[in-house]
Parts: sequence; C-alpha cells; structure tokens
Amino acid sequence: MEVVGLNFSSATTPELMLKTFDQYCEYRKTPNGLVLAPVQLNKWLVFFCDEINLPNEDKYGTQRVISFLRQMVEHGGFYQTTDMQWVKFERIQFVGACNPPTDPGRKPLSHRFLRHVPVVYVDYPGETSLKQIYGTFNRAMLRLLPSLRPQADSLTNAMVEFFLMSQKRFTQDMQPHYVYSPRELSRWVRGIHEALKPLDSLPLEGLVRIWAHEALRLFQDRLIEESERQWTDMNIDEVAIKYFPTIDRAVALQRPILFSNWLSKDYSSVEQGPLRDYIKARLKVFYEEELDVPLVLFNQVLDHVLRIDRVFRQPQGHLLLIGVSGAGKTTLSRFVSWINGLSVFQVKVHNKYTAENFDDDLRNVLRRAGCKGEKITFIMDESNVLDSSFLERINTLLANGEVPGLFEGDEFSALMTQCKEGAIREGLMIDSHEELYKWFTSQICTNLHVVFTMNPSADGLKDRASTSPALFNRCVLNWFGDWSLEAYYQVGKEFTIKMDMERPDYKVPDIIPSVVEGLLPECPSFREMVSNAFVFVHQTLHEANLRLQKRGARTMWITPRHFLDFIAHFVNLMHEKRSDLEEQQLHLHIGLQKIKETVEQVGMFVLYCFCFYSPAK
Repeated sequence: MEVVGLNFSSATTPELMLKTFDQYCEYRKTPNGLVLAPVQLNKWLVFFCDEINLPNEDKYGTQRVISFLRQMVEHGGFYQTTDMQWVKFERIQFVGACNPPTDPGRKPLSHRFLRHVPVVYVDYPGETSLKQIYGTFNRAMLRLLPSLRPQADSLTNAMVEFFLMSQKRFTQDMQPHYVYSPRELSRWVRGIHEALKPLDSLPLEGLVRIWAHEALRLFQDRLIEESERQWTDMNIDEVAIKYFPTIDRAVALQRPILFSNWLSKDYSSVEQGPLRDYIKARLKVFYEEELDVPLVLFNQVLDHVLRIDRVFRQPQGHLLLIGVSGAGKTTLSRFVSWINGLSVFQVKVHNKYTAENFDDDLRNVLRRAGCKGEKITFIMDESNVLDSSFLERINTLLANGEVPGLFEGDEFSALMTQCKEGAIREGLMIDSHEELYKWFTSQICTNLHVVFTMNPSADGLKDRASTSPALFNRCVLNWFGDWSLEAYYQVGKEFTIKMDMERPDYKVPDIIPSVVEGLLPECPSFREMVSNAFVFVHQTLHEANLRLQKRGARTMWITPRHFLDFIAHFVNLMHEKRSDLEEQQLHLHIGLQKIKETVEQVGMFVLYCFCFYSPAK
C-alpha cells in the first residue's frame, strides 16, 4: 500500500486530483469498461487529502472538489468528460483530514459527503502523552553523549512545560501566525540532535544553552511585540532553572545566545564580536561578486542572518519571512545562500506572466534540485502571486516535496531520463519510474529551500493563514518587522560616512529633538546630528500615520525603503549642491585669475609704453 499526499488550498479544483491520477495510476480497458488502477499490480493506493475543508465555494455554494470526491466515494469512480466514459476505481481509497470548521478560512463540509465516511476527531496529545512521546525521542538522542543521559527526563519536562505555556499565552486570536502544535516539539528535538550529533562531549551548561537557543528560534522569532519577546526570555530562564537547578546560569543562559558553524567545524555557541567580523568580511566579498547593495551590519541583521542559516542547514528547511518593505528579507536570504554555496532562483514577474510561466519556473527549479542535485534557494515574494494557482502549487510543494501534474507526457519521460542519469552519478541503479520519482522527490526535499516573503499587513496575514496553511505549518516563521530606532540611526551614519560633513566649529543647539533617550552622545558631531534628524523625521511621520490609521483615515506605510530613499535623496542633493558650489568657486577662481592676468598684462603694457615713449635724456 502506498500513500499519495494531496494538499488542498482555497483554490483547489478537481483538476488537481485528475492530474494526480494520471501520475500515479493508469487507465485500463476491460470487458466491464474503463478502469483506473495503480500502475503496479496487486498494490493499493491511498490518496491522503489534507485540508479538505479549505476549497472555496462557487457562486452556487458548491465546493466542486468536494462534490467530485463525494461522487468517487459514493459511486466508486467518475465520469471522464474527454472520452465520455465512466471510469471505475480499482484498489484506490481516499482518506481526508482537516481542521475543525470553526477555524478561520474553513468551510463546513456538506452532509451529502459526510454521510459516506466515518468521522474521527483527533486532538493534540495531552501533557502526559507529550512527555511519553518526546521522552522516548530524548532518551534515544542523548545516547550520543552518555554523560548526559540522566538528564533526558528533565529535558523532556522542560520542553513540554514551556511549549504548553507558550501555547496558552499566544493564540491565533492575537495573531494569525501564532500557531503552536506538537510539530514545534519535533523541530525542537531535531534541532538539538543536529547540534549534538558531531560532539564527543558536552557539559550540562552546553546542553541547556542549545535547548534555550532552539526554544528562542522556534517560539520567539515569530513574536511581534517586544513585551512578548521579553516574556519568552524570562520564562525560558525560569523553566531552565527549575529543571536544571545546578547549572551555572551565567554560562548557560547568558544573552545573546548565538550558534553557528562558520567559525568552527561544529555548530556551536559563538561570541558576537568574532562573528560580526567574519560576516563583515564576507559581506564585502558578497558586494563585489553578487550584489552591489550595501548592508549595515547592526545587531538585528546579525540575528536574522543566523536564523536563516539555521533553517538552510535542515532538510526541507523552508522560511516564511514577514517584514516591511526594505527590511532586507530578500537580500539577507541571498547573502546566506551565497555564503553556504546555494544557488538562488527568484521569481521575476512581468505584465504577461501567467500560470504557465510559473509552472515553467517550477519545473526548472525542481529539475535542478531533483535531477542535478543542485542545492538551491527558491525566493518568492507575495507580490509575485498573480494567480491563486501559484499559492496552490507552493502549498503542495511545501507539504509533499512535489507538485502533482507538473510533469506530464513527454516532459515526464524526459524527467525520468534525467533522474536516471542523476541516480547513476550517485552510484544508484534504479529502473522503475516509480522508484525514480521517489528518488526525485527525496532529492528535492534535501536540496530545495523555499523562502516566501510577506509584508506584515494584518489582513494579509489572516488571509494567507486561512487560505494557505502550509505556509505557516511547513515553514519556519521569522518576524523581521521594522528596524529598531538604533538601527535606523546606525544606517544613517553608515550611509553618510563618505560625505564631507565634518564641522570643527559646530555648536550643539540647546534643544535636541531625539526619538530615543541616549541615542546621541553627550557632545554630538554635526554628522551625528544629521543622522539623528533622519531618524526623527522618519519616526515622526510613522507616528502621524498611526494616528491617522486609528481615525480611519487614509494612510500609507512608512518603511525602511522610504528611509533609504530619504537618505539617498539627501546624499544626491548634497553632491549636487557641492558640485554647484565647486562650479561657482571654479568660475570665481577663473575670473580672479583672468583679472590677475589682465592686471599683469596692463602693468607690462604701461611699463613698455613708458620705456618706449619716454624722451631721451
């Protein structure tokens, strides 16, 4: 028996199922009519239809794909409109799964469909069950380091307690992406295992530091408000001290907690200073080789770089980056891909870009990742989603590592040829198309990383979470949000550092408007005052927009991109005015030089005349 996954979304239609049938089954003519059966004889095929209550209703109130499913379950087949024949199923079954209809974006399934299937309610495991499940995982994981095996139960209890605390504290009513499921615990265990795997020994403080680092990445990186992040920090420390009372807190939980394998062969805790120097040096090469876009390495950038790198090191490591325009989502993804040796493919839409063009791009990416074994980052922004079918394909790719029906006919035959060549290069002898396709999808899961970028619009997040849940379930979410005011100030200083703005005689005014206390030094220079003015103007407009938004008036987003444009206009204007001033000075200098030359010529002429016309003595 083989299970084929189908991930439904709000735009799913019966065509998705028909394409999947074409890929995994074959039509056979028999004396009893046309039969659809698995390609392999005596083998059952189970189609697992996930999120079946997401498809939208048409104008008649019908979910077409659910009606199609009802027909197939009720009558054991479907009517093929191309050949005008009834197709009967053989050794094919269907299983569906969905969230309760009360969740956002879900549609109640019709009783005509439900009367044909048994309905089983499966809730999340309780606290006791979670401890039993993940206790088994942790005991197996800590066999890698025998000295830490007695800590397995404490590790499990700490993980489950903090998970349940976060699940209770942060709900979807607060933010649509605050979704906490046991999947977080599985990722937690996997992250700790990846860090422990290459090590020969580790003190208890090291284990707790890894535990806290993975907790921060899973539970804190998605949070929006600073108060929520502080709550997470505080409770991680409290839970750690509760279950590991003998640790040296200064060693195990000292902030910032940064892990990387860039400074050593192992994925281990690193200091901020050496890491900053390394990334700064790599950024300089990145500018020269790849992208002529300057990046200022403030603390937020350093954190986001490490978070993206952590996900890229994991199989099926996909990212959902949410932040305002210009925050650096795409640029940092490209930089981390470059530093890890990953190729980058970015969707570039145009006014004639269609679903067929998107399918061509997907085929190209999947061939490179699946057949050639190329490690690749597929970057897509929500502004590139010109059609609902784009997101449906991304959903299916994230959930199953494939897109049913993407390769058909001659394209599928060519794909199998390329897969066979790729398998031979790896020393594998695979002949059947079924095994080759499994190898192809496994290669995709290993080599492909999808990065989906979004703006933090509340309505947009709610719509995406309800219509495309795989984006939030299968991706690691990293909230970029907006830059801190300190970051804005640092960027303003860095982008004007090459300008001649030094004024030794500058006197600081008595009243200095500043948006952050302590942002300026006691005796700021003229350059620092200009950078402070940039931030003050930007933040004042941002606050004015927030006030207008509360009144229901028309507003616009004020983002880092506007701030960068603001600085660019200022720099250009300064250069322009300086050029004008230099031109005026040159013009004046030339005029003075001409006057000087004229005076000298007149003097020589007068002297000549005096000597020539003077009377002889």
